[in-house]
Amino acid sequence: MPALLGGMAAFFVALGLVAIPMLRDRGPVERLGASIGAREVTQRRSLIAQLVERLAARLGPRLAAGLRTGRRAALEKRLDYAGRPGGLTVQRFIGLKASLAILAGPGLAGVLVLLGASPVFIVLFALMGYFGPDVWLSRAGRLRQEAIERMLPDFLDILAVSVRAGLGYRYALRRVAEAIPGPASEEMLTVLRQIELGQDRREAFLGLRERNRSESLKSFVAAQLQAEELGVPLAEALNDIAADMRRLAYQNARRQAQRAGPRVSLLVTTLIVPGSMILMLLSVYFGTGAESPFGG
Repeated sequence: MPALLGGMAAFFVALGLVAIPMLRDRGPVERLGASIGAREVTQRRSLIAQLVERLAARLGPRLAAGLRTGRRAALEKRLDYAGRPGGLTVQRFIGLKASLAILAGPGLAGVLVLLGASPVFIVLFALMGYFGPDVWLSRAGRLRQEAIERMLPDFLDILAVSVRAGLGYRYALRRVAEAIPGPASEEMLTVLRQIELGQDRREAFLGLRERNRSESLKSFVAAQLQAEELGVPLAEALNDIAADMRRLAYQNARRQAQRAGPRVSLLVTTLIVPGSMILMLLSVYFGTGAESPFGG
C-alpha cells in the first residue's frame, strides 16, 4: 500500500511538473519561432534518426502506392497546412509512420517483453509510433496557421505603406516578404515564384487560399481579388483588411483568455491536488507509527 501510494504521488507530481511549461507558455508565435527558426543544418544526426530515415525511404514508396486518392489528397492538405516541414512528401510521411511503428513496437517494446513486460506493450508502442507523426503534423499545422494569423496584419500594413510609396505591387510584396521572416512571408514568396513560372496571378492567390486554413489569409485573398475587379486602390484595401484582421485578432484573444481560466483550474484539480493529497496521506500514515519501509 505505501509503495502504491508513493508511486501515484510521484506520477501526479511528475505530471504537474510537465504541465508547468504549459502555464508559462509565451504563445503560438514564440513556440513556432522556436521550432522553425534558423537551425544549423550541419548538426550530426543520431543513429536512430538515420535508421528512421532509411526505413522511411524504403517503406514510403511501397506503402504510399496503395493509398486511395482521397486519402492522398487529405495528406497533401495537411502537409500544406504545416508548411511541409523538412520538405515532407506523402511518401516520406507514410514511411515515417511505418518506420516509427516498427522501431517502437517490435523494436523497443520487444526488448521490454524480453525483460518480462506484457506483450501488450508491443501493440501499444506500435500504435504510438504510427499515430505519433499525425499528432506532430496536426500540431505543426495549427501553430503555423496561428502564426500567420498573428503576423498578417503587420505584414499588410507594411505592404500598404510600400505600395503607397510608389512601388509596384509585386515588387513591394517581394521586398516585404524577404524583410519579414515567418510563414506568411513564405507563402507570399511561394505565390511570387508560381507567378514567375507562368501561373496566372488569380490562380496563384486562389492556391494560396487553398493551402491554408487561416481565415485572415483567406479574407486577404478575397478582398485583394475583389479590389482588383472593382478597381479599388490597393493600398486602401490593404489598410482596411489589416484593420479588420486586428479587430478579429482582438476578439479571438479575448475568447482565448476567457477559456484559459477553466483550463488552469482543471489542470490544478486533476494533477496537483491529487498528488498533494497523496503526499499528505503518506505523511499521516507514517506519522501514526507505521513501520517505515526504510527501516526507520
